[in-house]
Amino acid sequence: MIYLDNAATSWPKPESVYKATDLALRRAANPGRGGHKLSRETAAAVLDARERVANFFGVEDSRNIIFTSGATESLNMVIYGLMPRVRLIVSTGFEHNALWRPLKDVAHRFGCRVIFIDPLKGQGFDWEEYRDALSLGPDLVTLSHASNVTGQDYPLEEMTRMAKETGALVCADVAQTTGVLPLDFQALNLDFAAFPGHKGLLGPQGVGGLYISPGADLIPLRLGGTGSHSASEEAPASRPERFEAGTLNVSGIIGLAAGIEYLNSVGLEAVHRHELGLRRRAISGLKALGAEVYGEKGSAVGVLSFNMPDMDSSELAFVLDDEYGICLRGGLHCSPRAHQSLGTVDSGTVRMSPGIFNTDEDIDVLLRALARIKGVE
Repeated sequence: MIYLDNAATSWPKPESVYKATDLALRRAANPGRGGHKLSRETAAAVLDARERVANFFGVEDSRNIIFTSGATESLNMVIYGLMPRVRLIVSTGFEHNALWRPLKDVAHRFGCRVIFIDPLKGQGFDWEEYRDALSLGPDLVTLSHASNVTGQDYPLEEMTRMAKETGALVCADVAQTTGVLPLDFQALNLDFAAFPGHKGLLGPQGVGGLYISPGADLIPLRLGGTGSHSASEEAPASRPERFEAGTLNVSGIIGLAAGIEYLNSVGLEAVHRHELGLRRRAISGLKALGAEVYGEKGSAVGVLSFNMPDMDSSELAFVLDDEYGICLRGGLHCSPRAHQSLGTVDSGTVRMSPGIFNTDEDIDVLLRALARIKGVE
């Protein structure tokens, strides 16, 4: 089997992640919910993992890293946690449904005005369109760092700087760039950053995080036990407990930390270079086969979408899996706004997303399979 669907979830994981997750399942108790030895050991392991995540993202105080079930929960925490005081939101980028749907929902339920713009054009970034949106005085700007359909990434640093100059809060969805591009949340001056653990960070599914800057705050999305201030009817004011009600996904958190340590040993520059090399190889071969390639131009991560003439994207993805053992994804990829911009809402695309463990041969096998399906080999 050849796995090329790392934009959905990375696979395989480093062996160290499997071992760390397994050990946590065998040893972990509930952190902060007891004074016995296993509870103390687990609390120390979670703290160590939080410190590793914070260091990876340039965050000085690890209490500003909140563990969640993934980027979807993190984005929901931000959008709903700012209601109803936020009245105007500008969203820019090829939003994933994890961001698009909560934004549409708060527009309906809270009367919040949400403006969606698409400044990433074929010829580059349309700064005038972005400036015009900022001139409206948004309370919050949401930025999708890279498209999960085309792989194209946005100029996050400059976009954040411009938004902050208007007085807006900034929330970045970095689901497709974590573990691939270096990110320093504090240097970028982000108020919020939502990230999954199971994609580029190479951790297990069901874990992720949210960075909340020291100067920002949210109404907690979920209330319950935190292991502290148990007599109070209100959530504690201290972080991270304020935003981590309920039992933590300890095995996932420890597995996430192991994934980050693996990335530190390899180096993000090497990861990005490897994935872009595979992407370029695929683009060259796809164009030789007459495929329509999306997101070819500009800065990007390894994700790439394409369509073959007169072939349905979902059907083609099924045939590649069923007959050739190649795992890709066909359809809309939970990002209808991207497809509206690309003109592929009706057809969708086939998405190829290589990871650190893919090889040139994997790409060549895909290209040979496509050639056979097309009938040219």
